[in-house]
Amino acid sequence: MRLALLAQAGSVHTGRWSTGLAARGHQLRIFSNSELLTHPDGIDTVFLPGRSAAAYVRNIPRIKRLLKDFRPDIVHAHYATGYGLWGAMQKSAPLIVSVWGTDIDDALQKKFTVAPITRRALRAARFVTATSRYLLDKTLAFEPSIYAKCEYIPFGVSISELPTHKPSDDDGIIRIIFAKVYLNNYAPDMVIRAFAEAWRSTPSMSLTMVGGGPAQGALRKLVGELKMENHITVGGFVSLEEANRLIREADFMVMPSYRESFGVAAVEAASCGLPVIATNVGGIPEIVEDGVNGILIVPGDKDALVNAMVRLASDVGLIRRMGMAGREMAVKRFDFNACLDKMEKLYRRMMES
Repeated sequence: MRLALLAQAGSVHTGRWSTGLAARGHQLRIFSNSELLTHPDGIDTVFLPGRSAAAYVRNIPRIKRLLKDFRPDIVHAHYATGYGLWGAMQKSAPLIVSVWGTDIDDALQKKFTVAPITRRALRAARFVTATSRYLLDKTLAFEPSIYAKCEYIPFGVSISELPTHKPSDDDGIIRIIFAKVYLNNYAPDMVIRAFAEAWRSTPSMSLTMVGGGPAQGALRKLVGELKMENHITVGGFVSLEEANRLIREADFMVMPSYRESFGVAAVEAASCGLPVIATNVGGIPEIVEDGVNGILIVPGDKDALVNAMVRLASDVGLIRRMGMAGREMAVKRFDFNACLDKMEKLYRRMMES
């Protein structure tokens, strides 16, 4: 099949979908705005100028010409707003729209600007996919008319091989990983404060943070103020490969987000045999089962986060049991190849209808 992906070329998820589909013999071209001039290795990519909302509108005539020249069998818009608008305006091929979460959030909050564009994209699509059942329900609440054409297809992750042993087996240090962009929604400052408290009673712990973002400097300053420099590392943005290496070497993950439509970082951790301490929000309970493969807490509850860290760090056997339960869940429900099978099946249905 010839597939046109309207998507952020620099996104990890775009990279996974495009390289996975290309490896199966499909001919792909990504059409992206120019916010990040990076793209998946080996994938034909076209960047259109601008990254503002107005730029998406200005580029409508150009994207229509580019798609007509490419002659795709299917146009797949990843994100229902800007890229969904491009998809809705073209007539070159049937459209599928994948909602990612913040697009629906924006539509719900901006009823007179983003909402009409999002509705137009969803209604124009032959199929609409969502990465979690929570997000699917939220999308249907926003636009009930698309019920018959909605599908649940998670992002999925590559199931990593479990390491033969953890570094903690050698030095006794329980390694905790936080792998999210440093934005307030993901509560990175609370993670640091909670760790500092937990460390006082359980000093056999270390915390590694990766993700980068506007708060990186402030977080490093906070670490210094708490005199935790020898126990907390605040790193910047890292590649997917490096993030996965750090996750595999950790003992458990913390992810106390205030909002999560899906929570792919939790799936990454589970696939590597790590328990996850996360908040009971959005799509997280679809991944983390409290007391089975992780611990769920209330958003913003620092004391609960402290207690959960101490509980896991004090019981290596519990870490291993929860980690294996998470691994089994990830293999069964979120293996990337199985998710790719579902997407290909949907493409074939579009071609046959």
